[in-house]
Amino acid sequence: MTPEARSDRGASARAGGPRGWAARDAYLLLIERRVVCEPVAVELEAGGGRPRPVGFWRGTTFHRVIRVLERRTEIGTAYMRLLTDRGCCDLRRVTTVDPWTWRSESRWELIAELTAMPLARHAQ
Repeated sequence: MTPEARSDRGASARAGGPRGWAARDAYLLLIERRVVCEPVAVELEAGGGRPRPVGFWRGTTFHRVIRVLERRTEIGTAYMRLLTDRGCCDLRRVTTVDPWTWRSESRWELIAELTAMPLARHAQ
């Protein structure tokens, strides 16, 4: 029995899955559509060492996160590329430290809107 046959997640993804295309059998080609820099309110999953974003508010519109495609960190900054129910986007979390009190404060910003195009994998 193959691992794909044992896994119901793999079977549903190959059959089209809940997202409408075979997520496991496709690559995503991401094209930057628009560069923006606007603050957003991110809702994080409770618990765990590295909380996962569940969604974010952009104005009065809620964007639900389907998958975190990429994470990258630098000193004082974390970047996330997200696949949401309304498309793809890049988020940035900037952490600043007050030099007098040493208290850190972080803020989330939407920095880019992306267009995602699924590309099918070819069997070899």
